[in-house]
Amino acid sequence: MTVGKTHPDYDANAAIWSRARDVLSGEDAVKVAGEKYLPRLDSQSDEEYSAYKARASFFGATARTLEEYLDLIFRRAPVVSVERGARSVEPEAQAQMRGFLEDCDLWGIDLIRYARQVVREVLSVGRFGSLVLLDDGKRPWVSSYRTEDILNWRVERVGQGVALAEVVLQDKSERSEPDWPRNQKAETERVRVLRMEREAGSVERGACWQEFWRRENPPSPEGSGETSEAWVLEERTTLKREDAPLPFIPFVFHGPRHSRPDPDRLPLADIITANLDHYRLDADFKHGLHFAALPTAWVSGFDKATPLRIGSSAAWVSDIPGATAGFLEFSGAGLAYIEKAMEKVERRMALLGARMLEVAAAEGEGNGVPAIGQRGELCGLGNIVASLNQSLSRVLQLAHWWIEGGTLGEAPGVAFTMNTDLSARAISGESLTAVVAAWQAGAISRDSMLEVLKRGEVLPEGRTVAQERALIHGRAG
Repeated sequence: MTVGKTHPDYDANAAIWSRARDVLSGEDAVKVAGEKYLPRLDSQSDEEYSAYKARASFFGATARTLEEYLDLIFRRAPVVSVERGARSVEPEAQAQMRGFLEDCDLWGIDLIRYARQVVREVLSVGRFGSLVLLDDGKRPWVSSYRTEDILNWRVERVGQGVALAEVVLQDKSERSEPDWPRNQKAETERVRVLRMEREAGSVERGACWQEFWRRENPPSPEGSGETSEAWVLEERTTLKREDAPLPFIPFVFHGPRHSRPDPDRLPLADIITANLDHYRLDADFKHGLHFAALPTAWVSGFDKATPLRIGSSAAWVSDIPGATAGFLEFSGAGLAYIEKAMEKVERRMALLGARMLEVAAAEGEGNGVPAIGQRGELCGLGNIVASLNQSLSRVLQLAHWWIEGGTLGEAPGVAFTMNTDLSARAISGESLTAVVAAWQAGAISRDSMLEVLKRGEVLPEGRTVAQERALIHGRAG
């Protein structure tokens, strides 16, 4: 794989990611892009286009939807399980795992806050990456990579499955060279390459190598018009744990539907498209208002040299027979059609956002009782969360492996679980009374009643139906 080359899927999605970033950043980023999102009208000069763009307003519906989804997902605290997967009870190992949970990236970010960052990125651009390594202090930590920083990748079949064979990650910095003309700054692009190298004659045994490459583009001598470019290998080492080479690449892909390297469709793609459509309609609407909404005075039969003022203290008088005056006012329905189109797009964005939370309700649900849905069925956003639960659990398992060793995946109790029941809402007082009455009348079982109360957020957070039942029996005794 060529170090300076990007994957074809990267090239195909780069513009889509850029558009999503701009829309989520808000009005300033969208307007800076200019004609990329707001085409120039026919025969508009630069000054006219600048005014046309300035009058438009960008409605940040996509960013608001994203924040609402995040608040909904993290309304209930994620469950982090590590105790059952621990193979040792050594205080040092326990302290290392607690340290990772409290500061997973060495920047003071705990694992739950890191998970929120992962969810935000996946909902925004459809992909994120986590590299889990061991620091000099012998504790695991995670380094995050945006989808734009994952430049290239390659997978290969290993045994009965498919594994990541190589990944190229981007890291940029700036430095200055005193030898260059006028001490100019040059951009130094540095990439990290992780690749598996198999033993001769073996498709399963191998070692993970880490390489750092640097590409420099120093400024050309003034007036030469020439540039130079070179990739230089700075470092090449084998990743090891306790002197044993890693048999895999400790990198995790996070996606809305899977944890494979290939980019997936953006969860908010349709809302982004509608949001930009609304922006263009708003620009046309404000443009029309600017020229048509305010009355324009007109006169006929007045001396052109006579100044005319408008106001309650001024009167227009002319000695020319037949002189007349009036106001031009907009009377068409064109702006009304644009306004209706904007309202239609707003309703579409609201509908698209709501559909992410839809789940087919089981027969008999409703009347204010939180929808449980058909068994095993999740809403669209719930399926995304379920996918991220798997990839974030993988991050936690990698951290556990760095500490405990053994075979990766042999500790099933190590898991990160976010709430996937996103259709539930707090149950109303009337619904609570109805559920209790149904239990008292023998129409539903006690477990069914407690399950409804749990989903309706009546039971305390983290308490299961079994725990509540045990508490009830304990009090009865």
